[in-house]
Amino acid sequence: MVSVAIPRAMSYYYLYPFFKTLLTEMGAEVTVSKPTTKTTLEKMSACPTDEPCLAVKLCFAHVQELREQKHDYIFLPKIISVERGAYCCPKFIGIADMVRNAFELDEKILSPRVNLSADRQLLQDTEEIARQLGLKKVKAAQIIRKAWDVQENVSRLIIKNQITTVEAYQQFVEGKVAGEESPIGTAGQHSVIGVIGHPYVLYEWVSHGLVHRFRQYGQVITPEMVDKENIKAQMGQIYEGHKLWSFEAQMLGAALHLLRNRLVDRLVLVGLFECGPESIIEAYIEEEAERLGVPLLKLFMDEQTGEAGLITRIEAFMDTCGETHAEQEKESYAPVTVATKWPVKPVVGFPSMGHLDLVVHSVLRECGIETVKPPALSRQAMELGKELVPEFVCLPLTATLGQMIQMLDLGVNCFLMVGGKGRCRLGWYAQVQELLLKRKGLSFDMVIVDSPFPLRKNGLSFLNALKKVTGGASWDKIVKSLLFGYHKLEVLDEAEILTRRLRAFEKQRGQADKAFKTLKYQIEQADTYQRVAALQKEFLEKTAAVETEETAPLKIALIGEIYVLLEPFINMEIEKFLSSREGVRVLVEKETSVSHWFRGNVLHTRRLKERAKEVAAAAGPYLSEHVGGHGQESVGLTVLAARGGLDGVIQLMPFTCMPEIVAQSILTRVSKEHDLPVLSLIISDQTGEAGIETRLEAFLDLLLERRYERTR
Repeated sequence: MVSVAIPRAMSYYYLYPFFKTLLTEMGAEVTVSKPTTKTTLEKMSACPTDEPCLAVKLCFAHVQELREQKHDYIFLPKIISVERGAYCCPKFIGIADMVRNAFELDEKILSPRVNLSADRQLLQDTEEIARQLGLKKVKAAQIIRKAWDVQENVSRLIIKNQITTVEAYQQFVEGKVAGEESPIGTAGQHSVIGVIGHPYVLYEWVSHGLVHRFRQYGQVITPEMVDKENIKAQMGQIYEGHKLWSFEAQMLGAALHLLRNRLVDRLVLVGLFECGPESIIEAYIEEEAERLGVPLLKLFMDEQTGEAGLITRIEAFMDTCGETHAEQEKESYAPVTVATKWPVKPVVGFPSMGHLDLVVHSVLRECGIETVKPPALSRQAMELGKELVPEFVCLPLTATLGQMIQMLDLGVNCFLMVGGKGRCRLGWYAQVQELLLKRKGLSFDMVIVDSPFPLRKNGLSFLNALKKVTGGASWDKIVKSLLFGYHKLEVLDEAEILTRRLRAFEKQRGQADKAFKTLKYQIEQADTYQRVAALQKEFLEKTAAVETEETAPLKIALIGEIYVLLEPFINMEIEKFLSSREGVRVLVEKETSVSHWFRGNVLHTRRLKERAKEVAAAAGPYLSEHVGGHGQESVGLTVLAARGGLDGVIQLMPFTCMPEIVAQSILTRVSKEHDLPVLSLIISDQTGEAGIETRLEAFLDLLLERRYERTR
């Protein structure tokens, strides 16, 4: 019988009954790695990078233990979507490829795609697994249905008996009765405590028996104990709440249900350091707990979390919360609806990202709307944003929130933000920013513009958003202003590509940058196509006149998250630094730009579609799934850089950026196999310019030394 092992980590805590049934129905002997111990923690070094959250590192550790036991296969699925229209966190999508590349287990890992948003993927992958297990024919559809039925039975058992996931696994899957160490009762006390967190946190060794400790004070309710219909009802009250990452939606929906129906006296939010999705739901939970007066304790864990300190915090929280809501009159919840009206005289603001704000303001001015240009990003903006955001939210949200606060002081009463719910956090920026700012009593309207595609589904909302933000301008004016604004954008992005190339060859450094700076200012003021064409011609003449010299520049590709790539203040003006170092010339290649993104994600041009396929194909052997943001693109562009003979790659990523964390882990193998140096720079609000420059100088020295060794 073929032995298949499942790591006791991440998706195990959500879908183990499904996994076990799926595999046993195909004749496999299923084994689960042992519970986490201190020895397991020591094996987290198997994770090739430091950035992933503890859950990911523990998955690496459990896989390492299973490898030592010599199983035939390790089962590590790609959990992409467990309900239609919603995705899972990038780490669930990418963990199989992360582990496969780190351990080079290409033939030993079974990684079916659990993607309920794509009808046949799981069916096809189940048939493939059956072939790998030596079965020629298998009734895959029947096996999958049975596995889901078992999973649903376990979920119903949890809700009916108000037991934890682990207790249900013991009773239903393993045929054991819950042990005395995890009593289902309430210790005879009247408190009801909601403990909100991922099961791979709540029931892991690193939480030091958290649920059991709270049960000593009363009844504990965790997210899996809340009926799915109640969760769905709560998420339906949040704009596009049905598109939140599914496992986080379970946590948030459960918390809102418990709070709004006065079912708990206290609430505890338990998370991991650097957990990206949790930084989004934290804002909602904190807002609702504060509004309803329910005491909230936030606990964040990592491998260094000490048991004594945790116990102290729990005792202090339970001792000092005062009167409990169980002793108060129960109140029904009526959702608060804020009716926002378009301001009599709208003044619109939009945070910066590359040249995008320049174009947006140009478009709105053409439609007769007053706009406020965002102040240049600065340390002040970062500090203003940092005061309001959850601790582990990504840097772009913090920076843009700080700019919004500054623009409100300049008279803005309406913000325009992009939307689009998907795998990364960008689609939730607008909602979280609105929530955080209005908690501080700030008044404004928020207009969210999403992609119009697919037209049948998104076209009307896209058009309505355009009408609103342009003050009801005619469609003729809107279309003309959009085309003119996009034309400006293309001119600027093309000029920046030329500037980037000229830096590597200009005899007197800084000439190209000076010409581009002038062009950017003039393009912003231009009001006709003729004026833009004249400015473009003038720029080309200036750059053509720049005296150049023969050089053999190092060729370096800049890849990574789009905001960090496009905002010079955020990336410490990395391009200018690379072009200014004495004794070395650098030709920077950067494919990412606003117009490039717009053509690929909004216009869906044929050329960009083909390029996207090329990049995805290059990434495929290493990262086969789109994990959100530019994660897969970062891997693919690195492979293409190696094929193109570039000297090195620099990956730029915000601290806690989920898609880039997945990519960073995989790039270690790409770098090794393609003999291409890759430098990953993680940018946070604490990042110092001196530290970045030191690492860049060392990287350039490495590239120069490699070139010297190859040409000797």
